[in-house]
Amino acid sequence: MEIKKNQYPTNWVGLKSTRFSKYRSWINNEKPGICGTYVCAVLLHDLYQNRYGKDLSKSLLVAGLKSVVDETFMYRGTFPWDLKHGLAVVLKGNPDYKAKLSFIPDRVVVEQLNKPNPLPITVGTTRVLGSPYQNHWVLVYAYGYNTKGKLFFEAYDNHGKSAAILPASQTFGCVWLEENKNK
Repeated sequence: MEIKKNQYPTNWVGLKSTRFSKYRSWINNEKPGICGTYVCAVLLHDLYQNRYGKDLSKSLLVAGLKSVVDETFMYRGTFPWDLKHGLAVVLKGNPDYKAKLSFIPDRVVVEQLNKPNPLPITVGTTRVLGSPYQNHWVLVYAYGYNTKGKLFFEAYDNHGKSAAILPASQTFGCVWLEENKNK
């Protein structure tokens, strides 16, 4: 079922879409796709740029993450544990953050984006729940409820959109970074 634009939320909570417009050119053109790698690359690029003032190389991020997200396990596709594994490997040298995983994004996205200085969250979409993206990974940075109380996410989609809007009801699984309090 296609959702019309007049059914979208008008108020968003979280990060501004303009922060992610620079990632419109970060397009996943590989076959089969490596969407999990791309959302992790943007998540880390955004983290290092906004928290540490460092501009990481897109090509190095994608190449490094591809080896630990998409090429570690012998099955096709990526699951939440693949993204968590890849982020954990890459963050071994950074004691400030750790990767976390949940299979139900609704609660996690709302909770994380309501924190002071939030970070975006990788969220999986699925064909089984009717997503036009089918089985795919996006990077969610804002959420909103429409007039009927339905939860939506605003996200970078690694297909050229930095402000894609999708219903939370079409998502399954999420991975996010949390500050490590046990430094």
